[in-house]
Amino acid sequence: MPGKVILRATEGSIEGQEFPFEEHDTFIFGRGGDCHARLPRDDPSASRHHFIIEVSPPAARLRDLGSLNGTFVNGDKRGGRKEGQTPEEGARERFPDVDLVHGDRVSVGKTVFTVETFAPAEATGAGRVVSDAPPLLDPQSDPYEVLARLLEAVRGRGEPVPTGFAGYEVEKKLGEGGMGAVYLARRKEDGRKVALKVMLAKVAVSEEAQKAFLREVEVTRALRHPNLVEFVDHGAGGGGFFFVMEFCPGGSVADLEKERGGRLPLDEAAGIVIQALAGLAHAHEKGFVHRDLKPQNVLLTNRVRGIAKVADLGLAKNFEKAGLSGGFTVTGQSAGTPPFMPREQVTNYKYVKPACDVWSMAATLYHMVTNEFPRDFGRGEDPIAIILGQAPVPIRKRDSSIPAKVAKVIDKALSDKVADRCADAGEFKEALEGAL
Repeated sequence: MPGKVILRATEGSIEGQEFPFEEHDTFIFGRGGDCHARLPRDDPSASRHHFIIEVSPPAARLRDLGSLNGTFVNGDKRGGRKEGQTPEEGARERFPDVDLVHGDRVSVGKTVFTVETFAPAEATGAGRVVSDAPPLLDPQSDPYEVLARLLEAVRGRGEPVPTGFAGYEVEKKLGEGGMGAVYLARRKEDGRKVALKVMLAKVAVSEEAQKAFLREVEVTRALRHPNLVEFVDHGAGGGGFFFVMEFCPGGSVADLEKERGGRLPLDEAAGIVIQALAGLAHAHEKGFVHRDLKPQNVLLTNRVRGIAKVADLGLAKNFEKAGLSGGFTVTGQSAGTPPFMPREQVTNYKYVKPACDVWSMAATLYHMVTNEFPRDFGRGEDPIAIILGQAPVPIRKRDSSIPAKVAKVIDKALSDKVADRCADAGEFKEALEGAL
């Protein structure tokens, strides 16, 4: 049985309602029409978007979204606007996160939720712990040290070095993030250069969870398209997962933006995005949604007139779905992702459609040509509250030289109303090509 979190409304006008979670998801409380639990519009105790709880069973984390009256956890006030702050000012301030535990009581006015958490039960014969995720695998350690100790851990357990790792010689680190690092490696049999991605589980890894993740990876690996980064090989061991990917020496669009001082000419930027949309359209046709598109995840085979390829399709989502991330990807998101995140990724987290990727690719193009995000994110402001409360700025307000036809396509793709956007990457690609 997987981990589980239940929020039970035990007092107030919605008493008796319960909200169970067995997968990573979000829960928004308030008076707004996009809230998962709503109080009447004339109820003065709750703000439009009062608080958000992100659930990664059996963990749950709460953040007040700049409410008027604050959110109380076991009687202690957490968040809430300061005296004299306007609703807009309060909504933009980021308040501290609160990690919830079993038995906690969350209250807003007369409404009270009781939190129940249930740790995953190990299935007989399938719940063997493959790795306890010891401290030596801390992703914050030096990546080279992590890589070396991962190998030591694998060998120390008497496990073979994972497939997709033993046949490669690591040359240097290319980058790192919250879940691990990426290295440039060389395949020994033919000298081919590849990108070796190491993802580290932040929780104990059961055999069941490991198999579930690798099954999903196999499905993703079957995707083949010239504008998708090729998935060469993979393996697992010692609490680490290893992925051998096509190496793109041109780096990422984010690298290109930095090299060019932040902005690219429209024709060059649109050409890159149209190529990426071709690969993404293929993924959408096969039923995949990326969910984390941004300049860092569009790679180039060459910095000058290279082929654009979408990277990391499905990896983060499948890692999270298998319960291996052990963290929070919305409330705990790094600063690099919320600016490229559509509203429904907060309000309808589990069920986003390809139109989610349309928004993110439009935001990527927007950033490439303006060096601005569709929404304004100030230092210290709560990105989730901004996503929920602020409409995207029309692109011609950032740069009036953008042709009106192109601006219309981009602005439509950035609509907060999913139904107003192109349904998928193929439609967006066709519309963008027609406007250029």
